[in-house]
Amino acid sequence: MELDGKVVIVTGSGRGIGAATAELCARNGAKVVVCDINTEWGESTTKRLQDEGLEVAWKYVDVSDEASVEELVKFTVEKYGKLDGIVNNAATIVVNRAHLITAEEWDLVIKVNLTGVFYGIKHAIRQFLAQGTGGSIVNIGSISAVVGMPEQPGYCASKGGVFQLTRQVAIDYAADNIRCNTIGPGSVDAEFVRVYINGQADPAEAEARLVGGHPMQRMATPFEIAETISFLLSDRSSFVTGANLQVDGGYSAK
Repeated sequence: MELDGKVVIVTGSGRGIGAATAELCARNGAKVVVCDINTEWGESTTKRLQDEGLEVAWKYVDVSDEASVEELVKFTVEKYGKLDGIVNNAATIVVNRAHLITAEEWDLVIKVNLTGVFYGIKHAIRQFLAQGTGGSIVNIGSISAVVGMPEQPGYCASKGGVFQLTRQVAIDYAADNIRCNTIGPGSVDAEFVRVYINGQADPAEAEARLVGGHPMQRMATPFEIAETISFLLSDRSSFVTGANLQVDGGYSAK
């Protein structure tokens, strides 16, 4: 299996892409730390995977709090002896036009989606350097990093920042065999997108618009995104760094 013997952290893995990624990585041989700000979701996912005989552990994390992220990495190393990869997946969104978004809403989105990714990168790299073995960082971006999306100013800005941060980190740490890449999902049929759809004035129209924006005329499943993440965590992608892999059904190719 492609992740045999590897230890991986997946943030925001209580549901959606994160839960699918934690499950797939564990099925591919990794020891996985499931972590989320929502304890109920995280513990439920962890129990389900443990009941299936998969090697996973649960840890609460608030990615907007640097001390919490630092403790997450420490917990992982104490539990499993090392760290080989991190998936910075946790995110939030505020849907509104720019002139209606409060400073507090803007700050929340940036702090979770961009600063939280930076904290994950920072503390994973510190551990990778201490081990001297390299490692893989996979940041979850979005089509919103490369395409303007309506009523998502904070989300678009934060995901664009993640894309550029990924490229910068890849340059600084390539010689240390630390790889850093971004996945750019299109719309994914999971809780995060459903919250967005259901918050629109006409949810049916909003869903049709999202689906219709993809040349493949459908949304992705969480496991389709997870497959690409698992590849980037594995040694099969050993010469891939600084990349933004669009897994978006052709959305960004238009």
